[in-house]
Amino acid sequence: MRAKSLPRAVLRTLLPGMQRSSRIAFASGFGLGLLVLLALSVYAVWGPESNPVQAFFTRQETTSLREGLENQRKANLDLKEEVARADELLKLDREERNKLTLMIANLEAENARLKDDLAFFEGFIPGNQEAKSIALRRFQVSRDTVPNQYRYRALLIQSSDNPPANLNVQLLVKVLNNDKPAVIVLPTDPNSSDPQFKIRLTRISKVAGTFVLPADASLQGIELRILEGTSIRAQASTKL
Repeated sequence: MRAKSLPRAVLRTLLPGMQRSSRIAFASGFGLGLLVLLALSVYAVWGPESNPVQAFFTRQETTSLREGLENQRKANLDLKEEVARADELLKLDREERNKLTLMIANLEAENARLKDDLAFFEGFIPGNQEAKSIALRRFQVSRDTVPNQYRYRALLIQSSDNPPANLNVQLLVKVLNNDKPAVIVLPTDPNSSDPQFKIRLTRISKVAGTFVLPADASLQGIELRILEGTSIRAQASTKL
C-alpha cells in the first residue's frame, strides 16, 4: 500500500538520502503517530471521567498547586513573623515612652520640691536673732507599707556660722491604746546607738526614720525633738 499522507516529492525533499520503501515506512509511521496522538487527545477530553490520561494531567496540576500552596504558606509565615516583630518593637517603644513619661513626672515633682526648698533656704537669714539657733522644717509623718509602721522625715537647718554639732532625735508618739491616751517615747533607751536617732549637723541635715505602734493602738499625733545633751534645740509636732 502506498502512503498518501505526504506527496512523493515532499518525501523526497524531506528525506533525500532514503530509499523509496523507507520513505513510505517513515510516512506511514508518522501518520500513525499523529492518529494515536489525536486519539489520546480526544479520549482525554471526551472520554470517561478520571481516565488515565486525565489522571496523569490531574496529578501534574495537583503537584503544581501543592507547590504553590506550600510557597504561599511559607510566605504567610514569614509575613506573620514580620508582623510579630513589629508588634514587639511597638510594645517596647510604648513601654519606653511610659517609663520616660513617669521619669519626667518624677523629675518635675522633684524640681518643684527643690524650688520650694530653695525659696525657704533663701529666706533663712543668718544675721537675724535666730542665727545661733537651729530650726526644724517640713516635718511629715506617713503610713508605711508594713502594718502599724509609720515613717517620719524633716529638715534640720542651722546657720553656716555655727560649728557642726552632734545631736540626738527624740520622738513623742501620742496614741490611743484601748481607748486610753498614752505617750510612747522613742528611743526607749536614751543611750541608744540607733543611727536614726543620731545626727551630725553641719548646715542642713535630713531627719528620717520609722516607728511601729502596738497592735491595738491608733496614732493621734507625734512630736519631734532635737536634743543637745538634755537641752531641746528644736522641735516640731503634727496631729493625725
